[in-house]
Amino acid sequence: MESIILKSESKDSLNLLLKLAKKLGIEAAFLSEEAIEDIAMVNAMKKGKTGEYVDAKKIIRKLRE
Repeated sequence: MESIILKSESKDSLNLLLKLAKKLGIEAAFLSEEAIEDIAMVNAMKKGKTGEYVDAKKIIRKLRE
């Protein structure tokens, strides 16, 4: 499955693209800014995930520096 995110200041343009997508049989939906931020956060977490154990105390010390 492939996805695309389009962002525009024009709601009319987005509605036109949404109608076209539905006509072409492509699933489409509007995403809130919060949903977009959540997706970005999940992607950042996946990218930074190493699978290694990190001591919480070391992280807190580093953040306080």
